[in-house]
Amino acid sequence: MSDAAILGVDWGSTSLRIMRIAIDGRILDVRRAADGVFTSGGDFAARLTAHLGDWPARDPSAPVILCGMVGSDRGWVCAPYVHAPAGVEEIAGALASAPFERAARIVPGVSFVAGDEAEVMRGEETIALGFLAHTGLSDALLCLPGTHSKWLQLRSGRIERFRTYMTGEMRARLLAEGALATNAEQAASPTAFRAGLNASEALSRGLFQARARRLLGSLAATHTAAFVSGVLIGAELAAEVKEVTETEEGSAVFVAAGGTLADDYRTALDHAGISYTLIDSEPLAALGLVRIAQRAGFAILT
Repeated sequence: MSDAAILGVDWGSTSLRIMRIAIDGRILDVRRAADGVFTSGGDFAARLTAHLGDWPARDPSAPVILCGMVGSDRGWVCAPYVHAPAGVEEIAGALASAPFERAARIVPGVSFVAGDEAEVMRGEETIALGFLAHTGLSDALLCLPGTHSKWLQLRSGRIERFRTYMTGEMRARLLAEGALATNAEQAASPTAFRAGLNASEALSRGLFQARARRLLGSLAATHTAAFVSGVLIGAELAAEVKEVTETEEGSAVFVAAGGTLADDYRTALDHAGISYTLIDSEPLAALGLVRIAQRAGFAILT
């Protein structure tokens, strides 16, 4: 009997994570590669076969289930968005088949539309379902920091609505070119990060402070990234404080993150006076993939 219930693939824009996942959501083994959906062109089946290596032989009955940008219009097979509110039943019912040597399914993304407001996600829905399974909660405000940070309102075990902030992407682009770019090797600085938080009230003006303060000597060139991170995360949280006050006054925020990103959001949330619980994001996608596969009848159940 195979130990792995599924072979889970989290295939994003710039990176790939493949996991042997047990029926209870435990990650038995993991492989990572800088082979994102947009990194190399086409031939997804051959690329996946190469990254799986000997795993199919070890787990001959385990199907493959994929999430992330691999299901986008630039991915392997386009898996149309499921409209929010959406839970595991709706998501599992909309899996797309991928042409592969063994059974393979792609998790759809989730969309949200309300008036002029429009949102989309791919991959984060799987993390959200893993979060619900991990915590046993049915209602929560969940923050998923990253290139495109997501704030998800979860109700009755479903993704009810969500908001996106291009925090990580803006940071990368601002530091790579333009007025804020510097050749200095960057170093962590809690002091510079907090200074950025304090300057985040007006986003574009706060960002320019990184240049002005550096030129006038009050900000070290090596701390530019820390300051910019503070401005961008501070602006993100300022918008969410308003949302929390208006819709979920007194509720806690759950933040699924790790490493320095978790440290930054911890500092920013403390600074904003928002109560929170920090959760390790690493195992959540695996647990979400198993939950989806089980609901779809697509996993080894014994």
